[in-house]
Amino acid sequence: MEFQAHQIKDILKIDYRYTMGGQSKFFIELMNNKKLLGTKCTKCGKIWMPPRINCSECYEPAEWVEMKQTGTIDVSTIVWYTTSAFIKAIPYGIGFIRLDGADTAMLQGIFSESLIPSKVKKGKKVRAVFQKEREGKMTDFFFVPEDEYESWIIKSEYEGGSE
Repeated sequence: MEFQAHQIKDILKIDYRYTMGGQSKFFIELMNNKKLLGTKCTKCGKIWMPPRINCSECYEPAEWVEMKQTGTIDVSTIVWYTTSAFIKAIPYGIGFIRLDGADTAMLQGIFSESLIPSKVKKGKKVRAVFQKEREGKMTDFFFVPEDEYESWIIKSEYEGGSE
């Protein structure tokens, strides 16, 4: 007899509170001070962004370091389908951004006034823009092409970083 899945449609609403654990400092500094923190291995000196509590190569403790808010796109794509939280932003880019001074890259949104592939291509310089109303989440900031930075931070809902 062939397997047949039984499904029941339902809506679940869950109020849930979770902790960022050892990564909490990253989110608190992002929310309160518009700072991007990475970590630096105390043994090999590798700078991790996103931060690691321990080096993923040496397994030694890492210390918090403030990162620059500028970087370079390592790889990217343009998003045409998304969840309701980002539907008004379509199209937008996402990419792995290597912040200046970091040894690793972080996945983050890339927005542009006129999004075309050349705006989000590998090697393009980008800069962080912050939401005015921050909650300590990854969506509190995104990247824009460096030549568009000034036009983004004058918008009422956004602001520049701590640099």
